[in-house]
Amino acid sequence: MRIHFFSKADLNGRSAFRSHYILQNLRTVKSICVIYFIFTVIIRGLFFAFSLSHQTEHHIDEYNAANWIALVVLPLFYLTGTLLIKNFANRPKYLRLTQFFVLLFATFIIFGSMRASFFSMHNPRNTLVMYLMGLIIIGAFYTFEYYETIGITLVTGIIFSTLLPFYQHTINELVLNNLASLVLLVTFFCISRYLFSYRADNFLKLKAIEEKNLEIENASNAKNEILGVVAHDLRNPLAIIKSITMLMEMDDFKADDYLENLQMIQASCDKASFIINDLLETAQNETVNNFELEKTELGEFLFSIINEWLKNKKGQVNINYTTPGLPVYAQVNKEKLQRVMDNLIINAIKFSGPNGNIDINLSAIHNEVTISVKDSGIGIPQDMLPYIFDRFSKARRSGIRGEASVGLGLSIVRQIIRKHNGEIEVDSSEKQGTTFTITLPQVKSTLQVPNLVSTHAPLEQDLGVRY
Repeated sequence: MRIHFFSKADLNGRSAFRSHYILQNLRTVKSICVIYFIFTVIIRGLFFAFSLSHQTEHHIDEYNAANWIALVVLPLFYLTGTLLIKNFANRPKYLRLTQFFVLLFATFIIFGSMRASFFSMHNPRNTLVMYLMGLIIIGAFYTFEYYETIGITLVTGIIFSTLLPFYQHTINELVLNNLASLVLLVTFFCISRYLFSYRADNFLKLKAIEEKNLEIENASNAKNEILGVVAHDLRNPLAIIKSITMLMEMDDFKADDYLENLQMIQASCDKASFIINDLLETAQNETVNNFELEKTELGEFLFSIINEWLKNKKGQVNINYTTPGLPVYAQVNKEKLQRVMDNLIINAIKFSGPNGNIDINLSAIHNEVTISVKDSGIGIPQDMLPYIFDRFSKARRSGIRGEASVGLGLSIVRQIIRKHNGEIEVDSSEKQGTTFTITLPQVKSTLQVPNLVSTHAPLEQDLGVRY
């Protein structure tokens, strides 16, 4: 455990810890108010029962006045503490106000115990028990940052030194009493900082355990979801394969149907492989913290991906690709980024008509690279947008040609982009199309490389995707 004598808690979790201990401080204020008030009422009862105020005990008038002050002030602290707890908010300004209230109450308690020591005997140095008790109570029950603890220590020392001459007049006693107060204040500071460090350490450990438990819970839920996908989505293509093979075994099966059925078997196998690949990709991205990245000129890289689509797919689609006038560089994993682009292009095709356009735009602004993929398809309903990147998303839909969806594609896309220190956003309106926008950190190039891709390159070729 690290002792934070003159430092704050570790940065990770500091804000949550501060909010937590300030709330605990408020609750402790209420508890001590109740205990102190009961004790004060008992003392007041003794005053009335034995008429102490009319006797000649040393400093009895000061005791009496202090008792009345406590009876009035303690309910105010209690009610204010209750109000602050009821309206507690994790805002910096509110937390500062609340902690100032706690510091005010702590000073009141220490001052009360110091005052009792002054009233007890002519020489406070010989009876500092009450003063020590006040310091220990505040140091043990409250959590303060180091600068707050230093502030309490300095204020307490100044108050003690200011009041002492009213009770002691000789130089020797003034020096010795101030020295005794200094020892107690150093003890108070050490106790307060040690307990602060202990609480901070425990809090951060508990937070880490909670995060791990949440990860375990999420992993367990993911396992159940994956099992559900495997049981449900893989059952269909396998059932189709089984049915077709049974038909092919029948004696009256026509040879003319062989080609069509083989194509259906192949399509079912492709669908099953697609589901399995998505599941493996999801699991791999969760276990790998970072990808191997390399500096890549994105204009040429995206151009090669689009060309591959144009060459290897069948059907009809229009792809318009736009790049800036200069090369754009970023640190990327080419295999993973290609997976991202493939997913977004497939998604655009699934929800676009046969004559629709897909606009892919690359730009670089303010040290950021932006890649957008825009389609003119059916769009995404507004109530589905918040869930579009969820794993096994409830926003998954079949394509306009009946293409099935596992609900993992966009989740994989966001996983990959975030591990590139980037982000992906979606903007969509029903019947007006959807735009996915990827933002990545740009890498500056020291070389002036000629433009590799035209500023506006419409690529049109028969493209089609069989699902």
